[in-house]
Amino acid sequence: MTRYAVGLGSNLGDRLGHLVAACAEIGAGKWPWFASPVYETAPVGGPEQDPFLNAVVVVDSDLQPREMLGLLQQIEQRHGRERTVRWGPRTLDLDIVAMEGGPHVDEVLTVPHPRAHERGFVLRPLVDVWPEVDVGDGLSAADALATVGDDDVTLLARDWVPPIPRWPGHALVAGQFALILTTALAFAADGTLPAGEVTVIRVLGAVLAMTGVVFAFIASRRLGPAMTPSPVPKQGSELVMSGPYRYVRHPIYGGLSLLMIGTALFLDSAVGLGVAILLLPFFWFKSSYEERQLRMRFAGYKAYRDVVHRRLIPFVI
Repeated sequence: MTRYAVGLGSNLGDRLGHLVAACAEIGAGKWPWFASPVYETAPVGGPEQDPFLNAVVVVDSDLQPREMLGLLQQIEQRHGRERTVRWGPRTLDLDIVAMEGGPHVDEVLTVPHPRAHERGFVLRPLVDVWPEVDVGDGLSAADALATVGDDDVTLLARDWVPPIPRWPGHALVAGQFALILTTALAFAADGTLPAGEVTVIRVLGAVLAMTGVVFAFIASRRLGPAMTPSPVPKQGSELVMSGPYRYVRHPIYGGLSLLMIGTALFLDSAVGLGVAILLLPFFWFKSSYEERQLRMRFAGYKAYRDVVHRRLIPFVI
């Protein structure tokens, strides 16, 4: 058996789906394998194109290097790989980047990959699973990464090959409902309806609450059937960039925060205000997790995020 490190990349179509399928097809139930975390990386060379998802799979196989290359090329073809533009966009790109047992060179295959030691998008996931492997020029993967760096490589998920643990998403949804319920209980215990003169603070609270309701309602309608409290997008959903999403990336979270903070001000509830303000850091944390999921699902999400800078509340945060 020989251990191979296979680099995976995709920036066309269902990028994550291509990588997941490739993992299963590389092992095909015959050999032990394990995968690195998945990263999003900027394209290197070639025409303007969407960012890549990249990972590395380490597999122990009884195939010889040329046979392994043939297997990988067959998998690429099944996923619609076309080789029409040098360094162009790809549904699936599979390369043997390193192997145990020393270098291999013949007329069609060179291992380690000739540019592996120069590319952060190869080295970063490789170091996660096989840091000591030789990547050429007498360098281990870890040593090469220390020289090259990984500034354009963004970690998206450590668990991305099924079965994927669902507890992080469930925990975030439970935390959201618990925090909103706690805020509502604080209103009931500490809040009072206005009697007689209405203060500026109460008027401001009413305006914020109504703004939050309208903002969250319009944003939820814009999502349509893709609407879900889970930070993991539904299968088959599309990236929405219109309506409130032109101004803020997570308008429902921002709207809920404005609703609860405004209600606390309207009811003159100091305890409720203190709890409601906690929604902002909570939704910031939840949206951070959600954005990694969105970047895995949608190749255009990074470009959208580069244009829409506010996360929760337009012009504010």
